[in-house]
Amino acid sequence: MRMIPGPRRLAVAAVAAAGALCASVLPAVAAAPDAPPARPAVGAATPFSVYEAEAGTPAGGAAVRSLTSAPATPYSSAALEASGHSYVHLDGTGQSVQWTNTTGRPVSFLNVRASLPDSASGGGLTATLDLYVDGVFRQALNLNSRQSWVYEGNGNYNTSDDQNPADGDPRVFWDESHTFVTGTPIPAGATFSLRKDAGNGASFYDVDSVDVEDPPAPSAQPANSLSITSCGAVPDDTPTNGAAASGSVDSRAAIQDCIDQAQTQNRTLWIPPGTFYVKGTQGLNARGITIEGAGLWYSTVYRDVPVPNSTPLAALFDLTSCTVRNFHIDANAVSRSTIGGDGGAMDTTGTGWLAEGIWTQHTMSGFWASGTGGTVRDSRLTSIWADGINVNNVSLGADTGNDLTVTGNFVRGTGDDAIAVNSVAYNTDSDGSRTYYHPMTDVNVSDNTSIAPWGGKGVAVYGGSGHQVRNNYISDTARYIGLGAGRFGVNGSDLLSATLTGNTVVRSGGNAYGQGQPALHIGNGGDGQNTGTVDDVTVTGNTVTDSLYDGIGFSTSTGTLLKDNTVSHPGRNGIAISPPFYPAPTGSATITGNTVTGLTAGASAYVDNSTGFTATLSDNHWPPPAPEGPFGGTPAAVPGTVQAEDYDTGGQGVAYDVTSVNGNANSYRADGVDLDDTADTGGGHNLGWTGSGQWFRYTVDVAAAGTYTLGLRIAAPSAVTGALHLSDASGADLTGAVDLPATGDWQSWTTVDTPVTLSAGRQTLTLFQDTGGWNINHLAFTARSEPAGTDLAAGRPTGESGHTDVYPSSNVTDGNPSTYWESAGSAFPQWVQVDLGAARSASRVVLRLPAGWGARTQTLSLTGSTDGTAFTTLEPSAAHTFDPATGNTVTLTFPATTRRYFRVTVTANDGWPAGQVSEFQVWDR
Repeated sequence: MRMIPGPRRLAVAAVAAAGALCASVLPAVAAAPDAPPARPAVGAATPFSVYEAEAGTPAGGAAVRSLTSAPATPYSSAALEASGHSYVHLDGTGQSVQWTNTTGRPVSFLNVRASLPDSASGGGLTATLDLYVDGVFRQALNLNSRQSWVYEGNGNYNTSDDQNPADGDPRVFWDESHTFVTGTPIPAGATFSLRKDAGNGASFYDVDSVDVEDPPAPSAQPANSLSITSCGAVPDDTPTNGAAASGSVDSRAAIQDCIDQAQTQNRTLWIPPGTFYVKGTQGLNARGITIEGAGLWYSTVYRDVPVPNSTPLAALFDLTSCTVRNFHIDANAVSRSTIGGDGGAMDTTGTGWLAEGIWTQHTMSGFWASGTGGTVRDSRLTSIWADGINVNNVSLGADTGNDLTVTGNFVRGTGDDAIAVNSVAYNTDSDGSRTYYHPMTDVNVSDNTSIAPWGGKGVAVYGGSGHQVRNNYISDTARYIGLGAGRFGVNGSDLLSATLTGNTVVRSGGNAYGQGQPALHIGNGGDGQNTGTVDDVTVTGNTVTDSLYDGIGFSTSTGTLLKDNTVSHPGRNGIAISPPFYPAPTGSATITGNTVTGLTAGASAYVDNSTGFTATLSDNHWPPPAPEGPFGGTPAAVPGTVQAEDYDTGGQGVAYDVTSVNGNANSYRADGVDLDDTADTGGGHNLGWTGSGQWFRYTVDVAAAGTYTLGLRIAAPSAVTGALHLSDASGADLTGAVDLPATGDWQSWTTVDTPVTLSAGRQTLTLFQDTGGWNINHLAFTARSEPAGTDLAAGRPTGESGHTDVYPSSNVTDGNPSTYWESAGSAFPQWVQVDLGAARSASRVVLRLPAGWGARTQTLSLTGSTDGTAFTTLEPSAAHTFDPATGNTVTLTFPATTRRYFRVTVTANDGWPAGQVSEFQVWDR
C-alpha cells in the first residue's frame, strides 16, 4: 500500500533469517501440445492471452524452475515472485522455450515478463533475447534489469531502494518489456520461441510469461480535441529499455499548457502516438477534462526524474473529475523511495471520474483515487513499485471515497497491494494534530485479475462499509495474503460490512516477517496492528486453491458469515481461527457449507487456536479431525531423544493447548504452533513462545521401567523459577517443578538434568509450561547409571512415626518421585520404614526427594531389624544434603546385611520442620 501523508504504516519487527529460498530445478521434458491459454472463469476479460513459460516447450537444455514447497525464510526468490510460481531458465547458447499460437488470431504484439542478472555493482544491465517464428529468426527483443534487483540483506528487510548486490537477499526479479512483432504477424497455428543465441549477452534469461495480442490500429484524433503537439510537445520514439532515451525533449510545460487550454476551451486533450517526456520533479494537473490517447500500445507519457532524487514527488497526473483513457504511462523509477525517483502515475479525486484503457508501469502507484462515483476499468498495471489500484478517502486532500468502482483490470507484479480499498480514519499532521476523514462506503471491486504481487496483497479491503468484492482472480502472492478483509493499522477505519463472493484465490499467502500468512483472511491485524473492529463480513462462494499456508484465516472479527467456500490442497490447514501471528482473543463467525479437500499429512480441515472466539459450525464438508497420535506415526523411543517440535498430532486441546501460535518454522508443522528455527547444534527447530498454562503431549515407547535422567535442552535469557514439569497420562507429576538457569539469549543453549521414573511400554507424557520465558529444543532420556540390582522395597508396606496432611509413608515405595512422606511438623525425631516381607540381604539404601525441590540437608540415621522391634544401626546419624543438581538423591551404603525392616530416623531438616522422603529404595547390591 502506498504511503499517504502522516505516519500511516507502522514497522513490524523483522525476523532475522539468512538466505532466500532456492527453487528446485526440474528437468526439461517434452511438453504436451499447447492448449489455448486458459482464461479463468473469474477475473478480467483481456484482449491479450498469457502464455506461461512453464506451459511451453523448453529445448536445448533449458530448465523449468518451480517453487516446490512453502518458503522456509521470509525472503524472496525468482520462483516465489513468478506468476505460477514457475519459470523457464535459459543459461546456454541455443536454449529456448517455445509455444504455439492457439489464439485463433494473428499475433503482432508481445509483452515479455523476464528476469536478467543484475550488473556486478548493481543498477542492472541491458541485453537482447531472440524471437523465432516457426523456427526462423525474426528479431532481437530488448530486455533489461535496470528496474529490478533490489537487496534486503544487511538490515534492509522489506525495503526497495538498496541496489547493492553485496548486501545479498535479492528481491524484485521480474520486469516486463513489450514490442511489436517485426514483419508479418505470427499466424494462428504457428510456433514462436524465445532463444538465447550467441549474440544475446546476458549470462542467463529467466522467462516467466509472454502476453500476445493483435492490437487495433491507432485511434484517430477525436473531434473537439487539442493535440499536445500543437502546444509544442515533441515525441521521441527511441526505445526506453529501462531508462529515458538520451536526447529526448522535456514536454512537461507544453503538455501543461495544452491542459490549461483544454480546460478553458472545454476540449479533449489528445495524446497522439509517440513517447512524450515529462522531465524533472514536477507533474501535470488537470480538472474536469478528458485526456485521451491513440491506444495504450501507441501513446506514452514517460516520467524522467533525475536519480538519485531528493525532492518528494507527487503523481505524474493530479486529476480532479477527469476522464482519462487509452494511453500508456511509464517512468524511470528504480525503487519505491524518493531517492529512486518514485511518484505515482495518477492521483485522482472529484466526482464521476473515469480511467479506462490505461497501461501503467514503473511508477510508485498506478491509481491513487478518492471522491465519489469514480471508476477504474479495463486497465493494465504491470511492474509497479507499490500499489496498483488504491481507492481511498484521502487522495488529493479529499475526505470521501464513496461509490467507487474497480472492474476489468489486469494487475501483475506490484510491490504492494495490487488492488486496495483503503479507508483512513485519520492522519497525524506535522504539528501532532489529527485530520479525520469520513469512512468509505459502497466500493465495488469486480472481475479483476491480480497476479504475482511481490510486496503486498492481491485484493485488500481496509475499513469502511458496504463494499462488494466479486469474481476476482488472485494468484501467486509472494509474501502476503491473497484476499483480505480487515482494517489497516492503528489509523485505519473500522470495517463495518463487506461482501466477498465468487473470487478465486490461487497459490497465495506468504512468509513475510516469517508469519506464514493465510491465502484469504478476515479480521483486524492489517499491517501487524491487532486493533479495531471488523464486523459483518460475508464470505461466500470463493475458491481457495494451493495456498502456501492456511487456506482461510480469522483474526479478531465479529459477525462473519463464511459460507459455501471451497478450500483445496492448502499448504497447511484449511480454515484456521487465530493462525500464527493473527490472534483472535475474541470474535464470532458462522461457518457453514464449506468444503476442504486435499489436506497434507498432519494438517487439519479446521483448527481453532482461540479460547475466546465463538465459531458456529454446521453442514461443512471436510475430513474429521485427526485423533491424537505420535508425530510421524511412530512413538519416540526411550531411552532416546524426543524433539520438542515433534509433539503429538491432534490439534489444539488434544495434542497441545496454547495461547500463542506465533511459530515461524511454518514449513515443518501444519499447525505452525510456536516453532522457531534453532541455532542449537544440529539445527532444526525448537519450541518457543512459552507461556503459563500451555502444554504439549508426546507419545513415547519406554524400553524398560526405571529411573532415567531427563536432559532438557533449554535457552532462557533470564533464569526462570518453576518453569515446567513433566506428567504422565494420569496427570501424576513426574519431575516436580523444574527451575531453569539463565543462558543469556533465546538461542544460547544449555542442558538441565532432572531424574524421572517411567513405567515400561507406550505412554503419553505431557510437558507443562508453568512459567514462560524459555525455549526448548529437545528432551533426552538416558538410563541412570545405578549399580545393578533389585529394589527390594518397591511396592512393599511401610510404617511411620506419623505424617501430616496427605503425605503418608506409603508414598515412599509407590515408584513416583513426586509423591512423598512428610512427618508431623515441628517435632523430632521422626521415622519412616519399609517392610520387605521377609529377611533379605541388602547393602544400599537410596533416598529421594522430588526433583524440582530446592536443596536441603536432613540429619538422619539408618537402622535395621528382623522382627520390627529390635533395631541395630546400619548408618549412624549424620547430615545428608539432597541437591537438585544431583537429582535430590542421597545414597547410604553399608556392609551386606540381612534384615526384614529398614528404618530411617530424621532428627533435623534445614529446609522444612519435618522429616521428608519421596522414595525409599532398598537394594540387594
